[in-house]
Amino acid sequence: MADARSIILHEYPSSPFSEKVRLALKLKNLAYARVEQPVIMPKPDLIALTGGYRRIPVLQIGADVYCDSAIILREIEARYPLHSLKLPGHEGLAQIVAGWADSRWFQSSVAVIFGHMGDNVPEAFIKDRELLSGRPFNIPAMKAVAPMMRDQWRARLMLIEERLAGGKGAGSGNYLIGAKPGLVDVHAYMNVWWMKSAVPEFADACLENAPLTAAWYRRLAEAEGQTPETITAKEAVAIAKGAAPRLVAATTRNEPQEFSPGEQVAVAPDDYGQDWVEGELVHADSQRMILRRFTPEAETVHVHFPRAGFLVRRA
Repeated sequence: MADARSIILHEYPSSPFSEKVRLALKLKNLAYARVEQPVIMPKPDLIALTGGYRRIPVLQIGADVYCDSAIILREIEARYPLHSLKLPGHEGLAQIVAGWADSRWFQSSVAVIFGHMGDNVPEAFIKDRELLSGRPFNIPAMKAVAPMMRDQWRARLMLIEERLAGGKGAGSGNYLIGAKPGLVDVHAYMNVWWMKSAVPEFADACLENAPLTAAWYRRLAEAEGQTPETITAKEAVAIAKGAAPRLVAATTRNEPQEFSPGEQVAVAPDDYGQDWVEGELVHADSQRMILRRFTPEAETVHVHFPRAGFLVRRA
């Protein structure tokens, strides 16, 4: 039964960013509990934990809440170093690959997938994503550009094939950096998994000309891990309320904006879904911000954000 020591993943099955975390948990053979959050708003129990951040996935351990897959993967690796994914050669490079996979490749995936789904996309989903992005979620435009975006998607996939071919030629193994899967593989896997799930005929056609990538994908997809326990969102909030955040030194060093512990700050993604989360700054460094927040539902929680890809200002 999940408790304050458990890894709790707030996700939904079709979320490609959640799949990154699910894959990492499988590769590390970690037990965890899952909370299936709604695909669209409202998400009241999630907001009670995050303070306003609505994107998926979110990871929770007791009263510590981690927003965005980048900080989630960093925390999992730090807390559970066994079966390490931060292997030699992956340091720093993994996040560089993530920036590419999460932006340019992801955007081509969006156009291909939603262009393919066309008029079957629910109106409620469209309105929700328009509120999230602050711009039209234009299905006709996606349908129009889908043929060109299929070209773009395949071109990016073939970069994976080139890397695997180079590694094979150098005798370095069946993964992107060496003989074991690591964080670079986890980030690169996401768009292939999403396309295989949503438009399998297109993904399979591309993979016919990328045999090394097809085999790489199968190895990752077939990784065996522990079956997660499913709990409700309210149970997760109750676990946070009954726990205390992990102790962390209240420190900031060499901050470009000269933040100090105890200041009220606000944090939001730098691309879309800019719902600013306000809280008391506990800790800041080059890769992480931690905010202390209090809500009646969860009481005191620490909310963790990555620095790359997130904006921070004084509240």
